Amino acid sequence: MTKNQNLNLIWEKAYCGKGGIYKSSKKLVLTPTLLKRLAISKMTDVTLISADFQDNCVLFSPHVCLLLDFSSRLEFFGAYVADTSEEKNTNDKIDELPSLCIRKCFWSKSEDIEKIQLAEDKEEYILGEKQTLSNIIFLNSAKFPEVVQLMAEAIQLARHGIGFQEQHRSNAFYYEVNLDVTDNGFCCNFAYNPYRLTNSVLEAWIVKWHKCIGNLPHDIGYVPDDKFRMSYKLSLFDQVSKFGNVQA
Repeated sequence: MTKNQNLNLIWEKAYCGKGGIYKSSKKLVLTPTLLKRLAISKMTDVTLISADFQDNCVLFSPHVCLLLDFSSRLEFFGAYVADTSEEKNTNDKIDELPSLCIRKCFWSKSEDIEKIQLAEDKEEYILGEKQTLSNIIFLNSAKFPEVVQLMAEAIQLARHGIGFQEQHRSNAFYYEVNLDVTDNGFCCNFAYNPYRLTNSVLEAWIVKWHKCIGNLPHDIGYVPDDKFRMSYKLSLFDQVSKFGNVQA
């Protein structure tokens, strides 16, 4: 698939027979809005984290992920749980491996704009370490009961349904809140604007989650054997492009 190419989406049809078209951008303009979208993608689009500990591969999947948008900055606090279904029957050291992965990410609008303007290579900057700050911690969940309890509260809130009341506020803490919860086949993702809507139980949980995860030191927990691996969501055309490498 070549770049800067308009593609006919022949499977998309309107009643009149007219089809859809994918119109790619000829030039990418790194506006503040796009920079923010890139930062959000880096924070929220992680689908899997895997790492080796004592030569044992452990997979961590998203469980409770919270993105707080302060308009001028972003803060992300995610908890990923280990999949130990297979290892329980084959590995005697399962209790010595991490069962929880905590990920904390931060982005500043003003700093991002300043740095991208100074960067000679824009792509290198976006793919480098300066746009967003991220810290990952591998933990034993049994040693952090407050984190486990708050995860359980988020699951319970999501499963029972979260209702909102209209309330126009001029002094809300966040511009937007995005919560993503996944638990044993149950998935719930929603976003809301606290300036217009409110839920006192959810907002009390957000404060506790923010404090609990935010205060975790970065130098605790397990150290992986080597670099850990991360998987991200793919766009439609990223996925299609992979078929060119598949042999029948």
